[in-house]
Amino acid sequence: MIIKFLRMFFLVEMIQGMLVTLKYTFSRKATIQYPEEVKQPSERFRGIVRLHRGEDGGPLCIACKICQRTCPQNCFDIEGAKDESGKMRPVRFDWNLERCSFCGLCAEACPTGAIRNSKEFRLSTPDRSKLMFHLSEMYSDYDLQKHFLGEKI
Repeated sequence: MIIKFLRMFFLVEMIQGMLVTLKYTFSRKATIQYPEEVKQPSERFRGIVRLHRGEDGGPLCIACKICQRTCPQNCFDIEGAKDESGKMRPVRFDWNLERCSFCGLCAEACPTGAIRNSKEFRLSTPDRSKLMFHLSEMYSDYDLQKHFLGEKI
């Protein structure tokens, strides 16, 4: 009872809290000035889904639709057709970012490794129509920042 009274009288808890505040006041800052400095995501980060090309520059995607069947949110709409060489290639590859939960199941299921998660994380836009990606916008060399900002490429 007396110890409790002395702790309250001398404001021990408040002094302890102020010491913690004082310690962090003079320590190294952890704040990142976001637009100028960008922290790189971790190695396990799953960003936006991208299509990749082969070494010859041709698409790796064979329009097998396994990613479409695997996706639990039904984000993909794919149509394929045979090209001049007789290989199946995507004619239409639509991906809806609004539905995607970035689970990575589509990338795991792809037999050719054509679809992979990238490290891109700046995906905000005020226009919902920009959250629908088509075949030409899915490749890894497409500039997403211009896409979201609405600039002509």
